[in-house]
Amino acid sequence: MSLDPKAPEQEGGPENPAPVLLDGVVGIRIRRLQALFSGHWQSWFRARGLVVTPVQGGVLLLIRHHPGISQIALARRLRIEPPTLLQSLTPLVNQGLVERDRSAEDGRVYELRLTQAGSEAAAMVETSTPKHEADLLRALSFEERQAFLALLDKAIAGAETAIDEPGAGIR
Repeated sequence: MSLDPKAPEQEGGPENPAPVLLDGVVGIRIRRLQALFSGHWQSWFRARGLVVTPVQGGVLLLIRHHPGISQIALARRLRIEPPTLLQSLTPLVNQGLVERDRSAEDGRVYELRLTQAGSEAAAMVETSTPKHEADLLRALSFEERQAFLALLDKAIAGAETAIDEPGAGIR
């Protein structure tokens, strides 16, 4: 094995970030793209005075468009478990962007609403996200972006089916 950092068999390093063996592993590519999106998102919004993750941005948008939504309904819309939602929701409450109030109809249920600061943050997320995504996807033409989104939706639907029906697609 060569110790030359540029040698093909040497894993890691800026010239060879992933071993050839893993080039065909979809999950690694998806995770890499997600990491790039997340890092860009956080620096993009931090530069505009907002410290939220992409999931938190989605939470703000959903609450903005569904004021009074329950935590359980929000978790269902995001397709995540309620404890996972709390990991994203709690910082938003602590930052004063979201209020959690007990439902008048059912005291076991928390309803979510944006504060004034939360409304401003959600508006910023809604107007800035297309610019952020265009910046990241600049190498794709408009047609390629549309095809990419359609393929992502199709892959997500297939993955959800695979979770619901393990092994059904294996022949």
